[in-house]
Amino acid sequence: MRWKEAIAFTEKLSGLAREFTEPDGRLVVTPEKLGAVIARSGDLATQLLERTTGLSREAIDHLRPVEVLDLLAAAIEVNLHEDLLGKARGVGQALSRSLGLAAKAPGDA
Repeated sequence: MRWKEAIAFTEKLSGLAREFTEPDGRLVVTPEKLGAVIARSGDLATQLLERTTGLSREAIDHLRPVEVLDLLAAAIEVNLHEDLLGKARGVGQALSRSLGLAAKAPGDA
């Protein structure tokens, strides 16, 4: 996926934030959770497959479920791997620090 496509995908995914919220209120995003949420959302799954494989929605609709799930697993691996998520977390943390929203380390005043 290209940047523009990734942003559009992320905007749709952000609407599902409750799926990543732990009982204590923390937001936890892992490749496993992402995969599960995307797989349950037909529109997100199809969009990810279209952008990653170049297949049309119609072509994807004609695949067998096992083929779609195999492609989806590969698309998640390519586009949403842990290294990429780590970089996204780093950007979020840098933004929090720059806005003064980051929690202070113990002992800091």
